[in-house]
Amino acid sequence: MAVTGGAFAQATMTGTVRYAYAQKTLSSGATTGGMGLEKAAIDFAISEDIEGLGKVSGGFGIAATGSDVAAAGRDAFIKLDMGSMGSIKMDNVYSYSWLGGVASPGSVAYCSFTSGDCTSGVGMFSTYGYQDDLIYSLKLSDSLSISVSHTEPSTGVGGGGAAGTQYIYSGGTGSSQRYNTYSGTFQSGALTIAGGYRTYDGADQSTKNSNFRHRAAASYDMGVAKVGAGYETTQNTYGATTTDTVIGLSAPLGALTVSAQYGQRAIAGSTADSSYAGNIYAASYALSKRTSVDGTYISNQSSGTSNPSFFITRLVHTF
Repeated sequence: MAVTGGAFAQATMTGTVRYAYAQKTLSSGATTGGMGLEKAAIDFAISEDIEGLGKVSGGFGIAATGSDVAAAGRDAFIKLDMGSMGSIKMDNVYSYSWLGGVASPGSVAYCSFTSGDCTSGVGMFSTYGYQDDLIYSLKLSDSLSISVSHTEPSTGVGGGGAAGTQYIYSGGTGSSQRYNTYSGTFQSGALTIAGGYRTYDGADQSTKNSNFRHRAAASYDMGVAKVGAGYETTQNTYGATTTDTVIGLSAPLGALTVSAQYGQRAIAGSTADSSYAGNIYAASYALSKRTSVDGTYISNQSSGTSNPSFFITRLVHTF
């Protein structure tokens, strides 16, 4: 999206700076940790009305993480909102775990369940990394909305799309397959119910490639706390299944918000069947409207013998 001088004056700019101390401890007692910049990011957005068509908006970000000596582009999108006819959105974003977000409403946990590494994403399970999306969304009523999306995961940092190689098998570490997702969300008062079904391209290219996925989650806001639960099951081409389940709770206590999550991953029908579980506990205290201190602790997030625990505390400022 090109922005000229006149249009740029109408743009919005927001950002975040996060400085943290993190520590990982293995069951053997070995400990690693340290402090430093976790992320500094600036996000730009701009919109305009197109007569007879709708509202067009777009944005992109610039971010530096860790000890980066240069910032890089991140999370770009362009969206056409056609009102009652729905919306079309195209983006390249770092996609976080759907399950952790829907089944743990209001959670302030900022770490990945499977890797124990807070740079990996938000929620109980690993993220998909950067991906290109084409999404059509339609609101059928005040309570019900649906969407259809096509996604192509990027195989390189910020890559993908026309420049990337899609649905490849990555040498035993997983796959980057194109997929189509059909989703629906029902929200009425304090209750939210969401679900979806996904089909994958290139399913027959490897025994470890995915074939389809179905998932569902629900949450309820009781006022004093939000509770939620959900599952996500992925069926591989040759019978193996991976099922993730999450139960989450969060409670606002004035300036303090506390949350907890329990998650389990079960793999069945393969030569390496396994099941493991873990917990996340987190708290965030608002020092002001734009500055907060938070902390997250994760335990038992590995299916191996190392079973590390992970802790991070951060000072966060937004503008």
